[in-house]
Amino acid sequence: MKHIFKLTAIAFSSFMAMSFSAQAQDKPAQEPESTSVIGAGFFYAPEYLGAKKNRFGPALYGEYQNKNGFFVSSARGIGYGQKVGDFSLSAGLGYRAGREDSRDSKSLFSSDDLKGMGDISGSATLNLNASTTFAGGISASFGTNLALSRRENGNAYHFGLSAPVFQTTSDKVEIGGSLTYSDAKYNQTYFGVTPTQTANSGYKTFSPKAGFSQAVGTVSWTHVIDKNWSVRSAAGVSQVLGDAADSPLTKKKTSPILLTTVNYTF
Repeated sequence: MKHIFKLTAIAFSSFMAMSFSAQAQDKPAQEPESTSVIGAGFFYAPEYLGAKKNRFGPALYGEYQNKNGFFVSSARGIGYGQKVGDFSLSAGLGYRAGREDSRDSKSLFSSDDLKGMGDISGSATLNLNASTTFAGGISASFGTNLALSRRENGNAYHFGLSAPVFQTTSDKVEIGGSLTYSDAKYNQTYFGVTPTQTANSGYKTFSPKAGFSQAVGTVSWTHVIDKNWSVRSAAGVSQVLGDAADSPLTKKKTSPILLTTVNYTF
């Protein structure tokens, strides 16, 4: 089960502007009691944020959304969401994957470049999200990822914008961007190096402060085949920012990212 969580985490955490839900399709005149989406495909992304090497891997996605607001989602967790005025609000319990200090084919946040750093345990999280859409289909979103367990892993906050640039009844092309702000605990966990870790890994001691840690820009394309099937693809660039970029663990500040899934809605 933990590997499914890690697959989900890396496949979707880098694409804040993307939505792999039935919302990509035209909504029916009468909203159904519930909607489910499952998707499978592949991704290409860094071994960890700031890693020198990238890897291919399977991308898995699933979401159940009830008309009353209850949802179960591999990306959002288990929770409840509603539309309040012009805003869509949701709260869910989720999971943030950890990281391993040696390359493991079953663990997507893992790299031999991290030897001696020790493993980072995953965290149960509270995921809070708010989004709204302006004229022209421009969407803005804000989300928080708060550690409930392993609270020393810290918290992250995401800001995103997306806009359609081309749309027909079967195809939609969007551009999007996002920023991640991380607190000091988060940056220390994922980019810091303690004296003990220095002794074990050889990396110099480093204590980052809170700040923006990542920016992502994407171009995405949704192709609706019929009422059940669709294909969603995105290509983009991830940029490590702030103190995270100055970390001795950051081998490469700018990395390409790619994700594509075939989705079935029922």
